[in-house]
Amino acid sequence: MNECKALTLLTAFLIVFATTAVALAKSVCVEVSGESSIVGGDLPSARVEAVNRAKFAAVEQVAGVDVTSTTLVEDSALLDDVITSRTRGVVSSYRIISESQSGESARALLNVCVEPVNARSAMSALALNSAVSVYLPARRVNRGDNGGYDDENILAQAVIGRLAESGYTVRDLAESHALKLKEIDTALKGGDQSSLRNLVYRYLANSTLIGKIEPSLSASKGSDAGYGIAMPFNSVTARLSYRLMAKDASGKLAVLSAGSEEARGLGPNQEDAYAEALKNLSEKFVPLILEKIQARLSELGGTTVVQVEGVRTPAETFALREQIQKVTWVSKVEERGLGEFAVSYPENPIYLANGLSQKGFKIISYTSEIIRIRAQ
Repeated sequence: MNECKALTLLTAFLIVFATTAVALAKSVCVEVSGESSIVGGDLPSARVEAVNRAKFAAVEQVAGVDVTSTTLVEDSALLDDVITSRTRGVVSSYRIISESQSGESARALLNVCVEPVNARSAMSALALNSAVSVYLPARRVNRGDNGGYDDENILAQAVIGRLAESGYTVRDLAESHALKLKEIDTALKGGDQSSLRNLVYRYLANSTLIGKIEPSLSASKGSDAGYGIAMPFNSVTARLSYRLMAKDASGKLAVLSAGSEEARGLGPNQEDAYAEALKNLSEKFVPLILEKIQARLSELGGTTVVQVEGVRTPAETFALREQIQKVTWVSKVEERGLGEFAVSYPENPIYLANGLSQKGFKIISYTSEIIRIRAQ
């Protein structure tokens, strides 16, 4: 009797497990459109590209990514490569609803079914290493604000500005209102980081800098400073607690740096003293965090072979090396022969190909190991 009951329980468990697994693996179907330019009157190729762009748009939509395919790649051949190699197993099925032509453009409307978990993983693999999400709210010093926080404070703007000046793609999380202070507190304490992980997927940023700033009134104007002397200014201390996190090889968030920094400011009133404290804190913290991010980026450098068609002389090779070196984030270019280079690059090679395309090169073929181009 007990064996029968145990068998019944086991069967019930397997049914529940199988049902749950099917539910988790269930595809999400969305209706999306894609568009492509008709080059040289080649309408069939343009239709294929339009379908591919629609597929990619579906993957982005299901994954919740906040960028467009044109942000990722400009060249249609590269977009096709992303679809076939990076998102293989993501699009489970698709159906073309309609196709049309308008002037020099081909359009396609599709119903695309996408695996959500695979979509997030595929898009996360395309994250920019040089993209950083930032959220550093500061509590207002005036008690009349009921402990409210200011998202666009002096320190946050200084960090974002310096990162942007250094060539990083910066996602200001304050603008999206996607992160709450409770989630920051949890992450600072090393707890559940699911919300931050979702932000990494959404914004394709590999690094996330979060923290919060708390003010402390050290001394009030007019208070006793000792020896019968009254304080001529208000003194406020700004204390920052922060964490810099990035994805590791398994896709989990790893802490690159964590800690706290503080600085003091003086002013005729509390607000001015706090502003001075935040300015002084910026001068200490911004170089520190920039060094941490740059160190990580240098560790991620890989090498991709770039082959340029039609090069016949060393002089041409030298000139091409100078052009390739100007692509953003290229750290080193070594000649391997006439028109062939080993290029050190910290990002996914798809972005290197895109950078070469933007410099005027025509992409002939692309893999993550070898990029063949032609100078136009």
